[in-house]
Amino acid sequence: MLLETDTFREAVSKAINAANLTQSAKSPDEWKTVVSHWKGAIALMKNVPSSSPNYVVAQQKIIEYQKNLNYADKNAIAGK
Repeated sequence: MLLETDTFREAVSKAINAANLTQSAKSPDEWKTVVSHWKGAIALMKNVPSSSPNYVVAQQKIIEYQKNLNYADKNAIAGK
C-alpha cells in the first residue's frame, strides 16, 4: 500500500516541478526539460494500480498532464 501512495505522490511532485518550470521556460532546451518532467509524471500516474484509492484521480491527472505535455512539446518545437 505504501508503494502505491509513493508512486502517486512522486507523480504529483514531478508535475509540480514541471508546472513551476513552465513558468520560466524560454529556450527549446528548457521546454525539453519541461516535456521530460510531464512525461515522467504521466508514466508514474500510469503506474498507480487500479486497487489504489488514488486510481481515479490518477486517471484524471493523466489526461490533464497530457494536455500540459502537448503545450510544452509545441513550445519546445517552436523554440519559444
